Amino acid sequence: MAEYILGIDCGNTAVKAAVFDREGRQLGSRATRVETRFPQPGHSESDMYGLWNKTVGVVQGVLTELSIHTDQIKAVGVSGHGNGAYLLDHKDKPLLGIQSLDNRADELIQEFQKSDSYQQIRELNRQGLWPSQTAALLMWLKRHTPEVYSNIGRVLFCKDYINFCLTGKCSTDYGDLSASGLFDFTRNEVSQPLLKLLNLEEITHKVAPPVQSEDVVGVVTGEAAGLTGLKPGTPVVAGLFDVISSALGSGVWDVSEASIITGTWSINQVVTRDLPSDELFMSSVFPGGRYLAMENSATSASNLEWFVREFFQTEQQVAETLNQKVFDYCNAMVEKVDITEQLPLFHPYLYGSSDSATAGASFFGLSGWHRKADLLYAVYEGIVFGHLEHLLKLRKAGIDVDLARLSGGGARSAFWSQLFADVLEIDIWVNRCNECGTKGAAMAAATAAGFYPNFARAVAEMSGDYQVFSPDPKKRDILGRRFKRYQVISELINKGL
Repeated sequence: MAEYILGIDCGNTAVKAAVFDREGRQLGSRATRVETRFPQPGHSESDMYGLWNKTVGVVQGVLTELSIHTDQIKAVGVSGHGNGAYLLDHKDKPLLGIQSLDNRADELIQEFQKSDSYQQIRELNRQGLWPSQTAALLMWLKRHTPEVYSNIGRVLFCKDYINFCLTGKCSTDYGDLSASGLFDFTRNEVSQPLLKLLNLEEITHKVAPPVQSEDVVGVVTGEAAGLTGLKPGTPVVAGLFDVISSALGSGVWDVSEASIITGTWSINQVVTRDLPSDELFMSSVFPGGRYLAMENSATSASNLEWFVREFFQTEQQVAETLNQKVFDYCNAMVEKVDITEQLPLFHPYLYGSSDSATAGASFFGLSGWHRKADLLYAVYEGIVFGHLEHLLKLRKAGIDVDLARLSGGGARSAFWSQLFADVLEIDIWVNRCNECGTKGAAMAAATAAGFYPNFARAVAEMSGDYQVFSPDPKKRDILGRRFKRYQVISELINKGL
């Protein structure tokens, strides 16, 4: 019988499962939306029981669809959104799931940023503090809900919780942990000096020691097997922070290669040999003893999802009736828009910006003659402008980006991929695999299953083919002028004006 790998990817908005063969070909996939709860303004939470049930559904669905025998899945890899917090109580039962869209800790962060210890925190964890970061959320829980904080038995990340449901074991990997604000890069561990500065000393033993992403951390239990259709005893690897998984799945491995991800977050990252500057938004440990230099914010495709959800209900219903995707309709609509100075601008700050958690999204320059298609184009363009803001910060830190591999929802749109090339003025490479997050997780699992001698070989052999989008010089001037106006307004928004 043929042998396969299962990759699972859990984001803030969806959970996906895909089956891959040894060569990295995707045989089939299933996806379903993840519901977000908003118990209070600024709070974004996940129903942990519901998340596991959704995961069970997509795994069971893709295995059934492909008629795969339980013996054919040789290993499982899981990726999940970073930061947030997926907490178990002292009996290893779900306590609280917080997504990485949460802003509850904003006031606390502003307080800490004025403290004498803040620069020292930043030097140790290479990111300081920001609202939906795991460290910041734990600090907020300790101060505002001590009854919840005192009941924490385990601190997990999203993919770790799914691994726990599959195996009954608690573990994490270096990528997720190093991006959480709890990791001391000077000591390569969760250190007491850092936790003392964060006032989180007692949390040390509740965070699982990290292992490499491709290391086996447990096997599928009988209970999990009965729910998912997997075979009991199937190896499960530690898995990956989803931005790292998507980078790997899109083919990124070597130093200086860049990955851009259009998901809930705007992810802009480059592989480096040396530890990046602490002036950047974040650094993370990358497989092979390297690092990712990151400039990120929650300013990407989640803005388009909101716009379509609120203003394209009729189109959504028609698409569902025809068994089509509403985003295909949107792509066709924006392709017909002529790019002119008179089009409105959109700032993708529905969940804050990288410079201000309280920044709000906006349309600027609306006129009575504008159509819905014009606003839709502005959303597409504004999201790309947001990515360019981050790219400029990477370049300011001395990190050159000559080409990038694009993944996430935007990579499924030829129009959007071309717009990225035109706005960023670099070649954009798009992997022909639709699910780079699940593929990166599958690469880690394929390494553990012995399909390849090491992780680097798995990435090289399983990456697959690409489509390349090059900048159109005819659009350079108009897009450049529109971006300058965007920057002026962005500065005012971030100042609260």
